[in-house]
Amino acid sequence: MNEITPALPTSSSGQPTDVMLNKTELAKLLKVTLRTVENWQRLRALPYIKVGKIVLFHWPDVVEFLKANFRVSRRRALK
Repeated sequence: MNEITPALPTSSSGQPTDVMLNKTELAKLLKVTLRTVENWQRLRALPYIKVGKIVLFHWPDVVEFLKANFRVSRRRALK
């Protein structure tokens, strides 16, 4: 996830600011398709806020949610 964070506006401490993203922007940052973001939203695999017909994703919450609920699979060395 660290390679994604620099693309967002950051504060002087280097932390991402409170950024709200739409589906298209989130898909671009996560390097997935818009359809994937919609599927993850439907499956509640991403936290989101819905205001009327507008769906927004709070970037720091998305990163925290992904870190807490998913892990990186590591390949074991063959012996």
